[in-house]
Order: sequence, then C-alpha cells, then structure tokens
Amino acid sequence: MANKNQPGFNELLGELMPDFMAEVKPIKNDPVAIQSFGSEKGLAHALRRKAATSLAQTDPGAGLTDEVREWVEPEGILEWCDAGIQKAVFRNFKLGKYGYDASIDLHKMRVAKARVEIAHFIEQCHRRDVRTALIIHGKGSRSKDRPALLKSLCYQWLIDLPLVLAFHTAQKSDGGAGATYVMIRKSDASKIENREQNRRR
Repeated sequence: MANKNQPGFNELLGELMPDFMAEVKPIKNDPVAIQSFGSEKGLAHALRRKAATSLAQTDPGAGLTDEVREWVEPEGILEWCDAGIQKAVFRNFKLGKYGYDASIDLHKMRVAKARVEIAHFIEQCHRRDVRTALIIHGKGSRSKDRPALLKSLCYQWLIDLPLVLAFHTAQKSDGGAGATYVMIRKSDASKIENREQNRRR
C-alpha cells in the first residue's frame, strides 16, 4: 500500500521538469512560405509559371513549350482564371462585357513564330496597361493530321504566361471558338497610380 506522505509521480515530475528544461534550447526556425496545391496538375502548373516568370525577364516566350500537353477540340471552349479573380468579374469578362483594347492574329502562323508572338504581345499589353485583349488562333478544324494544334498550344501558353490573369473563348461576334479573350495583370506603374488615387480619397 502506498504511503500517503510519499510524493507521487506527477509531483516528482513537477519538481524535476524545471531543471530538465533548463538544459533545453529552443530551435530557431526561419519563416517558411507554404503554398498548398489541390493536385499534381496544380503543382506542375505552379512550377511552370514560376519558371516562366524568371525566364520572362530576358525572353517572354522562353518558358513556353511547343509540345502539346492537353489537346482541345476545334469547337471546344477555352477557359481559365487565377484564384484571385472574383466570380462576377470573370462572368462579365467571358461574356465580352469588358471588350478588348488590343488583338493579335496568330492564324496560319507556324508554331515557333506563334509562341514568340503571343509572349511578346502579352508583355506589350502589360507594359501599356492593356487589361483585356483578343487572341485569334483559329479553330484548326481543317487540319486532318493535328486538328486544333495552335488552339491547343494557345490554351497551355496562356496558362503558363505569368502575366495572364484569366482567359475565355470569345463571343461569336469576336470570333467564337477561333478566338480567346485574355485578361492581363496591371503594370507596376498602374498599381502605384491606383494606390495614390485611393490614398487621396
């Protein structure tokens, strides 16, 4: 039978713990940025965008590939948007309510040339504060060997280009399945101007 006056385990632990912890030094951890990805496809996309961002400093099209990762149909709808885009904004955008301030026709271009042209076009739009643009790529329905080749490549190029916020197949009046609306990030100068305007309000 245990002696009532004998200290229990919890009491002994309480007496010993301060001496034990005195010898323990906390580990210093540097802050780590953690980003979650919903799937392997999302992770691959993020890595491609990161690579394209660093390469774009010297050549906007350097991070793009001519190898099709995912084929689309000639009449298929192309759509994608960054996680930060509001649903209402994307809905109006894909309906063509924002119009477009610049356009480029890649139709009938060779793949290598189209890749360079689309990258430089997006870069120029960004520098000139063009927020919405139209890319004409055609449907590619007449090609028997590789239908919708250029359209499929435009789909992945636009996803990989870091300056692109969203895109969607155009309305029929603007080219339908043969063209795509593109939403482009604000330039640094435009962001500064907006902050200054908000500060003055």
